[in-house]
Amino acid sequence: MIVSLSNVNMRFATSGGGETIALKNINLAIEPGEFISLIGPSGCGKSTLLRLVGDLITATSCDVLVNGKSARQARIDQDYGIVFQAPVLFEWRTILNNVILPLELRGVGKEQRLRRAHELLALVELNGFEQHYPWQLSGGMQQRAAIARALAEQPKLLLMDEPFGALDEMTRERMNAELHKIWLETKTTVIFVTHSISEAVFLSTRVLVMSARPGEIIQEIPIDLTLPRGIHTREEAQYFHLETEVREWLRKAKGYEV
Repeated sequence: MIVSLSNVNMRFATSGGGETIALKNINLAIEPGEFISLIGPSGCGKSTLLRLVGDLITATSCDVLVNGKSARQARIDQDYGIVFQAPVLFEWRTILNNVILPLELRGVGKEQRLRRAHELLALVELNGFEQHYPWQLSGGMQQRAAIARALAEQPKLLLMDEPFGALDEMTRERMNAELHKIWLETKTTVIFVTHSISEAVFLSTRVLVMSARPGEIIQEIPIDLTLPRGIHTREEAQYFHLETEVREWLRKAKGYEV
């Protein structure tokens, strides 16, 4: 098991002396190689849950294990990569040097880090753009560079917080297809936060639907679509069935009648 969460609760103190309960009684087990999407109403705690796994914040009470160790130790050991909604690339570094950065910080030799960076840029189809700067690339290309950087140290786990939320629909669909290909090739476990039903169904092995705040996992939906997935997947009857199931549970999560 690569991620285990037991009875996770998260409370934030408010300026008036009160508190906001963000997450309540989260229990989750993720096996190596899974692609897990978290979906739910805005403000339900999806990103909070992701940040707890990544040790970017500390839970009020919980037991979080990543790769058999505490989330803090997993962060120190760089067992995971993380991709945010914005690419967060350094504008003064070329795309190649952005991808190389984590390897530089770990003291990896020049020849080895160059070889690894070129492999990753080929994987995300950015070969030929190594010497470009982030501002010279489109949003989708910048996000691909960010994914390459997150994979630089071959992490066992990739955390992705709405990485394609700012892209137009057609670019987003293409990025979905490319991420799916990368996942198949690397076998990296992925936890993916999204508001898009179609994106969650297309990419995932399981979709977890969360309730409105305080966030709880109210339904787990296995995605039994064949692999690999592509344009044909979105035309399959089972794809439409799963989209409908996720949508109905989201309506329940928001308190709407189905």
